[in-house]
Amino acid sequence: MFKLTIILKSASLYFALSLFLINSANAQNQLEDAIKQLSSENVTGYMQPFLNGFSANMNSGFAGSAKIDNKFTIRLDAIGMATIIGAAEKEYSAIAPAPFSQQPVRTATVFGDQGATLQGPEGLSYKFQNGQLDMDYFPLVAPQLTIGNIYNTQLLFRFFTYSSDSDVPDIDMMGIGLRHGLNQYFNNLPVDLATGVFYQTFKIGDIIDTNFFSINGMASKEFSLLTIYGGVQYEYASMNLNYTLSGASVEEDSEIDLSFRSENYIRAILGFNLNLGVVHLRSDFNLGKVSVLSASIGFGI
Repeated sequence: MFKLTIILKSASLYFALSLFLINSANAQNQLEDAIKQLSSENVTGYMQPFLNGFSANMNSGFAGSAKIDNKFTIRLDAIGMATIIGAAEKEYSAIAPAPFSQQPVRTATVFGDQGATLQGPEGLSYKFQNGQLDMDYFPLVAPQLTIGNIYNTQLLFRFFTYSSDSDVPDIDMMGIGLRHGLNQYFNNLPVDLATGVFYQTFKIGDIIDTNFFSINGMASKEFSLLTIYGGVQYEYASMNLNYTLSGASVEEDSEIDLSFRSENYIRAILGFNLNLGVVHLRSDFNLGKVSVLSASIGFGI
């Protein structure tokens, strides 16, 4: 019971740190407020880098080994992920509302700096939304519970709920996965092989709802306490935004309800895992549309 308490507190601490990092520039829920100022023509471009980074993080860190023997396993991990945010993720092409010019203008995404200002007729001006997350990497931490191994198969769970009376948006996360060891179907393989499939949902506040899916193949090789692993993963993610456009006139359709997809589809994974008995340390690098660094500390057998 004492060890379980330590594990749960460790996972909570890591996730609380993640929430602090993500919301440090956003304590008054400025992200939701910024989205509500954007038309359906512009909000996708503004939020596309966020979905790319968010999905890259959420589809990371599932496992540090392809060895799935037919023996009892239970482990709780605190998994940290960080997507690298480059210059390309900080700008997009937006279009100002009429009567301003309908030519595309380069302006800030959610990860950018100041929104562009456009001059219009009769001395009017229009300013696009500023960026809200001023960072060169997008961090996230998630708790993960692994239970197995029944018929060389593991179940993975991710679950977290955060609710507050403050201006920080509520968070609801749920994920489930299945991993299966493949060595039982082959003789004398020099490496361990496994495949896995995962589905997750993540809701932020009242207007952001995301879904994530991934399927991967992994190979690993043990060297005493050290395991080297790698793999290839196909993934898919979508985001739904549902909000009322702030400041809309009565002539406009002020209700926005749209969905768009992540630009991440294929990634390569390479990493290592250190097995210290009941403590497991893991780190890997993921290369795809966006690059992700992932690391975890786990407790269990």
